[in-house]
Amino acid sequence: MAELGGRGNGIQLYGVMLRDKIKSANVGTLTAYRTVAHDLLHGASGADADELRAALGDLDSAIKAKGG
Repeated sequence: MAELGGRGNGIQLYGVMLRDKIKSANVGTLTAYRTVAHDLLHGASGADADELRAALGDLDSAIKAKGG
């Protein structure tokens, strides 16, 4: 199935959303978000991809802090 608009367009606000969900989501949910974020980053570049990579660092820290 072809992606509309090209690779990487779906990540525009994902880093912002991750940082918001870190505050309240449980470890299982955060782990699922991490999996999706890694998939979104395959072949992605630019400022949005950089933001998502930075958010992944925060996400990994939150998972560790919550015992995951």
